[in-house]
Parts: sequence; structure tokens; C-alpha cells
Amino acid sequence: MYILQGSELISKRLSPPSEHVDSPVLEFVCLERYNAVHLVQMVHASLAELNKVIRGNALLSSDVQKLASALLKNEVWSFCLHAWS
Repeated sequence: MYILQGSELISKRLSPPSEHVDSPVLEFVCLERYNAVHLVQMVHASLAELNKVIRGNALLSSDVQKLASALLKNEVWSFCLHAWS
């Protein structure tokens, strides 16, 4: 069973938060939520692609190879660092 199986978080389509929010704190929270959900979706898609390669349903690409290498070294994936900053 997958961690996010059955969760609508993975397939949720979020639009970027509007800038017409009265409270700067609320605007910050909305933007952070948007970025966090987007990052979770990116991680899920990458792990799903790695799973396909492991099962033999997809060919190994350079991106999946970098992902697997980072996982084996207990490192943060480069795309995650770029996505969150």
C-alpha cells in the first residue's frame, strides 16, 4: 500500500494563490501550501517513475538514475532543492 494511495492530494489541481488577500500572513500561508502540494506531487511522480523502472515497465532515464543514486546516498534530490527554493 502506498502512503498517499487514495489521497486526492496527488491529483489535486491547485491554482497559484491570488495576490488579492488582505492579510500578508494568510497570503504567506496560502503560497506555502501551494508550494508544498506542488512539491509532494513532484516527489510522487518521480517515485512512481522509479517504481516503473524497478518493476521493468519503463526504461531507465538519466533523471530516474539520478533520483535512485540520491536515494541510495541518503541525499536530497536536486530537483527538490530547486523546487523549494
